[in-house]
Amino acid sequence: MSGSWPPGVRELGVGDLKRLGIDGNNQIYWDGRLIEIRKSIVLTGFQKTVALIVAVVGVLARLSTIATGFNNASIFLCARHITMLTCPSP
Repeated sequence: MSGSWPPGVRELGVGDLKRLGIDGNNQIYWDGRLIEIRKSIVLTGFQKTVALIVAVVGVLARLSTIATGFNNASIFLCARHITMLTCPSP
């Protein structure tokens, strides 16, 4: 198994396990120092374009849902002769 490690990396031995620690928040420490794991996502230009299109469509869908709600409320209230919103002329 030792042949599968990249150059300069060695396997942990049993003695190395004493150097590992964990706190109450399940964070791992090595020799008393917190181990930080950083992951970042890099999007291609095409992926950014698709994400922008999806976001714009989402905003437009939300606005159309609000407009439909107001229209339905207006129809519902006008049918009951409540003129809080504008009603069409008879």
